[in-house]
Amino acid sequence: MKYRSTILLIAVAVSLFTSSCMHYYYAPSSNNIPLLKEKNDGNIELKYSVGNYYEGVEVQSAYAVGNHVGVQLNFFTASESEEDYGSGNGSYIEAAGGYFKPTTNHKWVFETYAGIGTGVVNNKYGSAETSKAGVTKFFVQPSFGFTNPYFDIAIASKFSLANFKVKNSSVNKDAFPVDYDDIQLLKNTKSFFIWEPGIMMRGGFKSLKFQGSLTIAVPSNSALSIDNVNYSTGIMIPFKPKKQSQVVPTQ
Repeated sequence: MKYRSTILLIAVAVSLFTSSCMHYYYAPSSNNIPLLKEKNDGNIELKYSVGNYYEGVEVQSAYAVGNHVGVQLNFFTASESEEDYGSGNGSYIEAAGGYFKPTTNHKWVFETYAGIGTGVVNNKYGSAETSKAGVTKFFVQPSFGFTNPYFDIAIASKFSLANFKVKNSSVNKDAFPVDYDDIQLLKNTKSFFIWEPGIMMRGGFKSLKFQGSLTIAVPSNSALSIDNVNYSTGIMIPFKPKKQSQVVPTQ
């Protein structure tokens, strides 16, 4: 039997399409790697993201509030459906703050962000059975990359602790034994460590860059069934507020 279903956990949509009766219950969102270089640098990213069996959109942003301090706000929503088995949809939002340090020539940037995120998924199995699960995620993401006005490339290594909470579930053990066991795992284990490395490339103009990225997810517990990939494409719009000139009153 082949089927697909999505369950989005951690700003993440997840689904399954396999010959064995099981679902994937986690997938990574794309890493936000802004490569800020100085105070008031900022950017907004709009992305279309897909995994093995889900698709969605992401909006990511970053802003340098100091010469070495940046903040992020990221949003992800996704869904997937399968005619014979069911459907799922969910959303996730996260905020982060961190430190960035460019080299003297401003061509290389090291940065580390730490943050928290929250999300929820509503999933439907077959024609009637449903589940609702939430997640709270704590993470640290160091990254390193090359940047200039026309081209960026960087790698990141995100370390996440995901805490799951099954809010309700009507999944029947006899009808969906694997899904039932997976939900019981989330109820009983609750927390999972997940490593999410990734790579990003951007190219274009000073005011607009096109980008692509790949992020994968590797859980510490192999019993957690995951869709372990996120491919994203989109645009990055950099911005920098102009400094207001001071008016000196005349005597």
